[in-house]
Amino acid sequence: MSFRTIFTAVTALVATANAHVLMKAPVPYSVDKLDNSPITKAQYPCKSQNGFTVSTMNSMKVGEKNTLELSGSAVHGGGSCQLSVSLDTEPTADSVFKVIKSMEGGCPGIDTKANSYDFTLPDSIPNGKATFAWTWMSKLAGQPELYMNCAPIEVTGGSDDKTAFEALPDMLVINLDDSCESVPNKAVQFPNPGQDVMKGTTDDLEPPVGAACGSSAGTPAEPSSPAGGAPSASPSAPNDGQYSAAPTLPAGGAPSAAPTSIAGGASSALPPNGGGVFAPGASSAASVAPSAAPTLPGTSTTLITVTASPTAPPPVAPTVPAGTGSPAAPSTPSTPSAGGSSGTCTENGSIVCNGADQFGLCNNGEVVWQAVASGTQCTNGSITKRGYHGRIARPRWSNRRHIH
Repeated sequence: MSFRTIFTAVTALVATANAHVLMKAPVPYSVDKLDNSPITKAQYPCKSQNGFTVSTMNSMKVGEKNTLELSGSAVHGGGSCQLSVSLDTEPTADSVFKVIKSMEGGCPGIDTKANSYDFTLPDSIPNGKATFAWTWMSKLAGQPELYMNCAPIEVTGGSDDKTAFEALPDMLVINLDDSCESVPNKAVQFPNPGQDVMKGTTDDLEPPVGAACGSSAGTPAEPSSPAGGAPSASPSAPNDGQYSAAPTLPAGGAPSAAPTSIAGGASSALPPNGGGVFAPGASSAASVAPSAAPTLPGTSTTLITVTASPTAPPPVAPTVPAGTGSPAAPSTPSTPSAGGSSGTCTENGSIVCNGADQFGLCNNGEVVWQAVASGTQCTNGSITKRGYHGRIARPRWSNRRHIH
């Protein structure tokens, strides 16, 4: 065997031994079985076929500097790397890895030697045992590749719950099949790199491509409800003026809803303009709606009962002069009798008198006569109190002339 043949064989053996890159620190699981080849879909995550034997527990304190040490010379022109944490101590394909740092471009190196990288655990990492992961998507491997090494860690000084941890972005998983792959000869630009991002010196970033890239990149956490809780109802689209604001309630409580019925067979709902004459408190309050009619002010009035047609347009309320005191509604109001005949009218909503004892509301040119309430009379289109004439004055006897 010639010297040239021996030299070529030795050179190839050395190149194979130094090919690719693997993680030295933190000390990986099953370190005695670890190789430096890319990971396959069957081996995901963490070269799981090697098991999760812990030879060294890597202690890490939140906020303190740690060092990622990589070994190898075939850096394939660099690429992009991520550092992530899973709360599972023996991760499976269903385990969730959350990103704590991303290196875009030039990772793990751009020459012939892998670099070292400093990192710190954020305070969102819960205390206790977990799994640290380094992933690398190479740039010039000739085919899509994913490298992944994992190490056991024990975290102190961290969070007591998982809320903040679960809000971190998910680790990007690509190049295990053709559903999502890195662009050839380009370093991966992460869809969601997290807050700690280190940019390389190369200007060669491209996001991965493929039908599954949107879901594999992970999505940020849903925003929490604003202080005070979520609104009871919200439109499906932003308010662009098509939605009316809720009515403002007056001081002293919510307005009463329209009466469910009015004595004498009135309509079950009050028209929007609040027309008609009705006794306050004729019904219990219903749920408040923007179209609910407000109650009449608590003034001193003479109350009358009006029978209105359910489909009739709202009449205009007559002006009733104030009386003395605050009369209470009778405990058992009498039901007014409707007249047997009707008349005609011209002014819709006006009061029409049929003598002093009958009146009616003009309703689309027709009027139905009804008796006025006791103690009132219909005069010149108004309901008024009956006049009080008192006693007739008589002349005194002292003023009479005496005839002697």
